[in-house]
Amino acid sequence: MDKIFWKYLEELPEQEAAWKEWQHLLANWHRFNTFYTHYLRVEGRRVKLLNCPSPCEQGYPRQVVEHSPSDIKAVCPQNNADPIQLKFRDILIYALRRDALHQALCVSMKIKYSADRRIEHENVWHLGDHSGTEVYLTYKTSTLTDTISSLYLSQQKPFILIVPTMKNITPEIQQFMAKNNSILLSMADELDLQPDGSFKPVRSIAGCMKPCNDGWSATLSEQNIAD
Repeated sequence: MDKIFWKYLEELPEQEAAWKEWQHLLANWHRFNTFYTHYLRVEGRRVKLLNCPSPCEQGYPRQVVEHSPSDIKAVCPQNNADPIQLKFRDILIYALRRDALHQALCVSMKIKYSADRRIEHENVWHLGDHSGTEVYLTYKTSTLTDTISSLYLSQQKPFILIVPTMKNITPEIQQFMAKNNSILLSMADELDLQPDGSFKPVRSIAGCMKPCNDGWSATLSEQNIAD
């Protein structure tokens, strides 16, 4: 069930959205209250547009119209559906508390946390190191090839890259990572959120590395023989 959460984070450019949208997509997730309590914060800003819960062929977002704090509606710009009554909280933007989440991830995976900061590549966060290997995290996997290239050129040595899901992981990316003794770790596959807000790893980082490298080494050997 946690996969729905990681998938949603992967689709949010800045990991922030209106409360109405967090609820709409994650309210049925059994750990939503735990996630909200530990890892979301209200930003004090309000949205002007909301994704339509019942999109038509045009797919236009709904316009938020505030008549008063108690009279707020999400209006279809094409008048194809009735307005949706909203509460004031629904239009407040809630953002991911990255620092808290990143530190919790480091504790669960025994990563030596050093700093919650972006590196030169705008889509990558540096978390720290695991047994001397630098660990990075990206939420945006649509440009993963560029991200990995940037990391490799700056590192010139093995690294660990944490991603939300394996959605955009191609065989070529896996092959490149394995060839350079680096690890791709999917949070959706390797981490379970616990009731206290901590994360329970399915496998250790070392456990994630061995099957990946062994599997791709075998593949590469077969390709070399065929060539």
